[in-house]
Amino acid sequence: MNASNITKQELALKLSQLEELKKSLPSYKDRQCGVFKHNDSVELWERIEELEEEIEDLRNAKAQNRLK
Repeated sequence: MNASNITKQELALKLSQLEELKKSLPSYKDRQCGVFKHNDSVELWERIEELEEEIEDLRNAKAQNRLK
């Protein structure tokens, strides 16, 4: 398996993890039923931010691989 395929798989996994985390947030559930309370945990938001950074890094790596 080449680096490009590995990067694609990692990116897909991270995007999936990010979506699942967002769905587990109380504010996400609140928005679904029209209530706007924010009882989200700091830990969840920190993990979301970490995943978003990792996703951005993977996208940049993927773009760099295309240029080579």
